[in-house]
Amino acid sequence: MKIGTSSKQSGYSHIYMLNGYSFPKDKSTVFKYMPMDRFINSVDNQELVFVSPETWYDPFEQLYFGIDCSSRGYHTEDIVCMCVSEKSSTNEDACWRVYAGSNNKTVRLSIEKDILLELLDNYASTNGFDVFIGRVNYSFEKKDIKGLHNSTSAYYNVYFPSLMNREHYLSLMLLKRKAFNYENEVRIFLVKDSIKETLLKIPCDYKASGLVSNVMLSPYPPVRENGDLAFNVRERINKIESDEIKAVLKEKVDCRIQQSLLYKVYPRINKV
Repeated sequence: MKIGTSSKQSGYSHIYMLNGYSFPKDKSTVFKYMPMDRFINSVDNQELVFVSPETWYDPFEQLYFGIDCSSRGYHTEDIVCMCVSEKSSTNEDACWRVYAGSNNKTVRLSIEKDILLELLDNYASTNGFDVFIGRVNYSFEKKDIKGLHNSTSAYYNVYFPSLMNREHYLSLMLLKRKAFNYENEVRIFLVKDSIKETLLKIPCDYKASGLVSNVMLSPYPPVRENGDLAFNVRERINKIESDEIKAVLKEKVDCRIQQSLLYKVYPRINKV
């Protein structure tokens, strides 16, 4: 990993890959967990939402957001970001819990990578943005990130050289503590000298574009058959609700809709 570098993504005019990152060659999709109500709202409004790092939940991700680098030759630009994941199943339980909405209904989207890149490249060309994509760096503990800007840090000259560029700044936006490495997160930045919106909404017709090829619904809590008098009732209620949600999303997005069976209970093994 060469911090502070980028290379243009082949076939695109405004998309750059940070620090030597490239998408896995064996996958055509990336994945995104989000509350179901937020996804439905995006589909209904035909928009793909990028957010300012100001909205990120973990305060350690914001430590260097907007930092003044002018003494090192770089005028800090504005950025908005969308976070996706390279993998769909690594520590799936934790991802469902973290991204659960207020009603605990969550979806995992399978996003077609090439369609996403084409959409972003066209938007960037029309609206004066550049797009930078990089994998989150989970190498550091909290104290390391907090002290990175001090000259005593072993990584001080790597992230804060005497001449900084936008790649150095964006690399700071890719730092996340080791505790979160199960996310396998990739961040997609839109960069411009000035962005007024905290939420930047890119026009996107989900149904027509085919951007989302699969929607996985969050799993239902496990229902135990042994000793649970309401087992059959709960199973039927879950099935009815799941089928209704699938029908609504199928109409809105027109892609494959699945129900996660992560917590499905199987008969206990009694004898070997």
